[in-house]
Amino acid sequence: MDHLQRCKWSEASTLLQSYHDQEWGELVTEDDALFECLTLEMFQAGLSWSTILHKREHFRQAFDAFNVQKVRDYSEQHVEVLVNNARIVRHRKKIEATIENARRCANLIEQYGSLYQYMLQLPTDVEEKKKALKQTFKHVGLTTAESFLMATGFISPHHEPQCWKKNYEKR
Repeated sequence: MDHLQRCKWSEASTLLQSYHDQEWGELVTEDDALFECLTLEMFQAGLSWSTILHKREHFRQAFDAFNVQKVRDYSEQHVEVLVNNARIVRHRKKIEATIENARRCANLIEQYGSLYQYMLQLPTDVEEKKKALKQTFKHVGLTTAESFLMATGFISPHHEPQCWKKNYEKR
């Protein structure tokens, strides 16, 4: 039996525990994985992370495994299919923002060589980093930007004092 103490938000399910223990705060360097994290954090706004995590595989199917090069070419017909896909969050503005963000990601990849390289050139100050992401991506506010930065390991996640990962990081 698992006796690790975690952040309270992760204790509701084994899926959340697994995400907390194995993914949250770990550095993400691959383009499509960064795009996926950005998209899922954007879709999470106003919803629980549990809802998004439970739908993640459906999101992956619906958005071609978050392949930046494929999603950037989505048409209005793709938007209509996605808006009618009951297995994902059917929010037209977020779906349209995902496609626009894929286009912006493709441009950043072309300009910097990768999204990871783009992320590395962001300001070191966390507030400035969040502002830069808000200005760069559509439908990404400061809270979503911060969640994205924590989830992808570009800033330290806020583990609760009793959490084993907080204590592990102190070593």
